[in-house]
Amino acid sequence: MKKNIGLALGGAVLFIMILLFFFNPFSASDKSTTLVTVQRRDAVPPPNSTLHDSTSYAHATEEAGFISGIVEPYNDATIGLVVQGKIASIWVPEGRRVGRGGIILTLEKSQEELEVARRKIIWQNQAELKSAEAVVTTLTETLRLNRKLYDETRSVSREELDKLSLQWENAVAERDRLRNQKLREKVEYEIAAKTLDSRLLKAPFSGTVEKVFLKVGEIYQPGQPLVRLIDADRCVLTANIDDTKNYKFKQGMTVELHVMEGSSEVIRKGTITKVPIAVDPASGVMQVKAFFDNRDGRIKPGTTAKMRVPQE
Repeated sequence: MKKNIGLALGGAVLFIMILLFFFNPFSASDKSTTLVTVQRRDAVPPPNSTLHDSTSYAHATEEAGFISGIVEPYNDATIGLVVQGKIASIWVPEGRRVGRGGIILTLEKSQEELEVARRKIIWQNQAELKSAEAVVTTLTETLRLNRKLYDETRSVSREELDKLSLQWENAVAERDRLRNQKLREKVEYEIAAKTLDSRLLKAPFSGTVEKVFLKVGEIYQPGQPLVRLIDADRCVLTANIDDTKNYKFKQGMTVELHVMEGSSEVIRKGTITKVPIAVDPASGVMQVKAFFDNRDGRIKPGTTAKMRVPQE
């Protein structure tokens, strides 16, 4: 009897354990929790989503209708000289403006100045040429009179007339030689002046001296950077665009530019100066450029900006 009761109790316990194993209420809860926390990374979250990916989505919405780029100065050149020499003077220091053709700095040039002065004196000395021209003028008149006498009275021999004619030809040849010599001396003077001028660094365009790489007294070698000159009165927004996008840019088109000035944004009108016709094989993008006026100096080159995409 006791043995039968024990078997019955054991069987009941085993049955209850089996039920708990297959119908555990916590297993469903765990499974549902796992399903809720799984999120596909490639899914686009809705605008009101609180997931972290919503930040990039909001940023993309804000940039819609614009392409981003960098503001560059209209002219930005690092210039130098073609001759060697010691820096003698810096006339336009860093941060100062200079007009086109203005002298920024000079190399030591005393020897070249003396050579220009010497060549100028030689070229402008006309005494010898004037003397030769006077001889030609005198002989021309003498030869004319002697020919008249020979033709009319024969009071002048043929031999004397031929001798006088030969003197006149020699005088004309000497005058012409001296004239050609003066032309050569003028060219030599101009060459000396050009040599002197090559020791002056002049601004190829109006702008601001951003950097002077050498100091007074230092030796400059051709090929070295000497001065960086920037014209920021006019600027260009350069933007890269995806070749898969069909943007309707046209040469000369007016576009709206949004340029950062510190923490604020400045709106300017720009003009399209470059429309892309080819794709850069390395990056797979194309460049579009827009020119805008910056004479007030508010926009600093190197800042980021946006260009409104033209609507169809």
